[in-house]
Amino acid sequence: MHAEAGHEVAIAFLTSGEHGGSAEADDLGTRREREAVDAAAALGVRSDRLRFLRFPDGGIDPYDCDQFGVVLEVLRESRPDLLYLPHPKDGSFDHEAAFALCWRAAQMAGSSNYPQCGSPHWVSTILGYEVWTPITQPALLRDIAPVVERKLAALGRYRTQTVGAKGAGQSTLVGPACMHLTGFRGASTTGGHREAFTVLRLREVIV
Repeated sequence: MHAEAGHEVAIAFLTSGEHGGSAEADDLGTRREREAVDAAAALGVRSDRLRFLRFPDGGIDPYDCDQFGVVLEVLRESRPDLLYLPHPKDGSFDHEAAFALCWRAAQMAGSSNYPQCGSPHWVSTILGYEVWTPITQPALLRDIAPVVERKLAALGRYRTQTVGAKGAGQSTLVGPACMHLTGFRGASTTGGHREAFTVLRLREVIV
């Protein structure tokens, strides 16, 4: 929706998901990066706006100074007004670690500390999204009806993540399964499909 509205969108991938499937790690990481490029294109995001940081899959560490420095540099270089992160309690070890690492970097980004990572930039709005674990009390719900088909098309680019590729009994959010949570959000509000967020930082409140 942001790209359709004419906003500049950038995406940073902390890992390449090299252990998230049945293929060998080196090959799978490369394939998943190609899938990410295709998925981003389906959402209207150019490939030159993607950053693959290649932290180890399963090894995101918010206390790792090198990882922290890389994320801090990305934030100060891209200088976003709005940042999306996994919400703090999303039920994936990597997602929880990703939140902690990126939140630490976002907290520091506006400071003059770590000048080697770029000039300070205050990220004015930060939202947490849900993937594996629903947010208990969402602070924001967005109607995604206009882009449901585009979302399905984008997720469909991740061919290595389908049940057919991963094998029976494995989790997947590719295909209709990806719409169950947004459908529930719509059913419990005004219908259709909605995405839920927790508000971690907000630029302003209209009163």
